[in-house]
Amino acid sequence: MLDQIHLLAAVTVLGVLEQAYFFLQVIYARRAFGISPPKISGPPEFERIFRAQVNSSEYFPIFLALLWQAGLFFHQGLAAALGLVYLYARYRYFMGYKASSSER
Repeated sequence: MLDQIHLLAAVTVLGVLEQAYFFLQVIYARRAFGISPPKISGPPEFERIFRAQVNSSEYFPIFLALLWQAGLFFHQGLAAALGLVYLYARYRYFMGYKASSSER
């Protein structure tokens, strides 16, 4: 059974690490701009980082469900490859959203 899910598990772990990175970015931004929880408003730079993290975490459960269903019922390798593409795209989204609109 393990040989049938090792790629899916690896992509899942990478996804969790990516989410942790996004969470840490919000923590660093809170410290840099002096915004203590539960406040979610502040300078535009903070709000962009916060919003990008929230957007990413909202779609993470859907990503995991689709990844595992596709991997278990169709093809593990293809599902894992598409999962890596999604994670890369989500990282690019986060970094783009984080940048000011004049820098995009």
